[in-house]
Amino acid sequence: DWVQASLHAGQRRARDELTRQVTEAMRHPAVACLSHPTGRLIGHRAPNALDLERVFEVALEAGVALEVNGLPDRLDLSGENVRLARDAGIPIVVSTDAHSVRGLGNMQLAVATARRGALTAADVVNTRPLADVLARWR
Repeated sequence: DWVQASLHAGQRRARDELTRQVTEAMRHPAVACLSHPTGRLIGHRAPNALDLERVFEVALEAGVALEVNGLPDRLDLSGENVRLARDAGIPIVVSTDAHSVRGLGNMQLAVATARRGALTAADVVNTRPLADVLARWR
């Protein structure tokens, strides 16, 4: 199984509390990836007050990947944060946030955002053979 954790409630809480909740979830042994880490909705909701530096530290410690989400309203992580995560050595998953077949078209935006962050195929978890991915995240 592949488990992605994401925050879908309480995004306006204090920075320390929000960061603690997210990093605790990332430490759960079943979690392989943190989805749309900042929780932003472009034009609707600013990014969460999450301490991304701390999230990056815990991602490295726990072996958790971070998602580049291609939903047009999200594009989260941003290109700048993708680059910072890559430079920190954090594995990146490029994903669609699809809730239907139609949403699979969001992959183009996810890839474009990953490229904005200077990722190559070698930096992206879901370009690797499935056996390699499952061997690392099981």
